[in-house]
Amino acid sequence: MSDNDILRLVKSIQDGEDATITLSDGGNRKTFDCIYRESLPPSFCLLFAPEDIPDKIAPAKQCPFTSIDAEGQTVSFAAEFVSKRNARVFEFVAKKSIKLEDFRDYFRINITIPIKVSYTPLHNDGHEQALTLRGETVDISQSGVLAILSDKCAVCKNIEIEFTLPAPRQTIFCIGHVVRIKRLRKNRYLTALCFDQLSHRDKDIIAMNCFAEQRRQLRENIQVA
Repeated sequence: MSDNDILRLVKSIQDGEDATITLSDGGNRKTFDCIYRESLPPSFCLLFAPEDIPDKIAPAKQCPFTSIDAEGQTVSFAAEFVSKRNARVFEFVAKKSIKLEDFRDYFRINITIPIKVSYTPLHNDGHEQALTLRGETVDISQSGVLAILSDKCAVCKNIEIEFTLPAPRQTIFCIGHVVRIKRLRKNRYLTALCFDQLSHRDKDIIAMNCFAEQRRQLRENIQVA
C-alpha cells in the first residue's frame, strides 16, 4: 500500500469516531476502546477512557487499529506509538494496511458462542475416561479461546475443541490444550485453551469473524451513543 493510500485511510475517519487498538507492552497484549482524534495524517490521536489508560506501550511495535469511515465501512491498519500528548491522549502514526494473516498473532475479540470440549482416550484400557464439556466462549483469537465451561476439564492435552462461528458461518474443529483454569461461582470454570492443530483456512475464518464482530461492536457503540 502506498503512502497516499495510508493517508486516504486516515483521512476517511471522522473526528470523534469510535475506534479500537491492540497494544503490547512486551508479551502482554490488550485491546482498548478509544475515541479517534484528528491530527496531521498519517498521524492521529486516540482518547482513552480515564479508567482504561495503557501503562506501557512497546516502542516500534506495530499495533492493529480499527475504526469506521464516513460511509460506515471498516478501516484497519497497523499503527505505531509516537508520543503521549497528555494523561488520556496518545499520538500514533499509521504504517500499513492489515491483512488477515497479520491478525494471527495478536487479534482477539470478545464473542459469546456455544463451545464443546471433549477428550477421547487413545486406548480403551480403563486408565483414562472420556470427557465432554459444554459452555460459552468469552473471547477468541487465532491462537486460542477463553471459555466458561460447565465443569473442570480433567485433561490438559489432546483436547478436541468445537465451536461454530457466525460470520462467515463455519464450524471449527481442532485439537488443543488447557493453559489455565479458574473456578467461578455456581461451579463454572473459566478455561483458557490454546489451539495446537488449526488449518490456515480455519485461522482465516477466525480472523474474518473477529473482524466482523469488531465491526458490529463498533456500529453498536455508535448507535448507543
